[in-house]
Amino acid sequence: GGVVHRPGRSRCHLKGEVPIVADMTTMPLATLLSQTAGTLRAGTDPDGPFAQRALLLVAHACLVQPGGGTADWDLATVAVAGAVARLRVGLDDPVTLVDPPGPARAEGPELRRAAVALLRRLSDVYQAAALGGRGSPWRCLVWAEVAHRLDDAAGELGS
Repeated sequence: GGVVHRPGRSRCHLKGEVPIVADMTTMPLATLLSQTAGTLRAGTDPDGPFAQRALLLVAHACLVQPGGGTADWDLATVAVAGAVARLRVGLDDPVTLVDPPGPARAEGPELRRAAVALLRRLSDVYQAAALGGRGSPWRCLVWAEVAHRLDDAAGELGS
């Protein structure tokens, strides 16, 4: 099933993190994105496995959405990919998806709404972290840039 995998560690969630969906491969992608957005909180560790997993899920959704080739999805994909790349700089042990969800099967507007909701929630998490000053000044700048890219992606899909 779909679990968070941290190289060199067991295939389970870390203590204190929200449990992982048992089988991401059978759940509709829009539902998975909506559930993930509903569990993110402002205090979620921006470098933690749950926030990283949520970011990877929305990146996956951008890549496999059924309306491929439209400018809004393409621009959102570029923004999210940039956010993922920027966030991973400096992380010793980035999260990867094992058994990611399958392709979005004709979810159209529902997938778009779910992706926008998750992008906005993630942007809020990273913006709160950047403004909260809980990390190093360099890490706060990374989180601010990630928040900006995610906000851009949500804007592309939400307009």
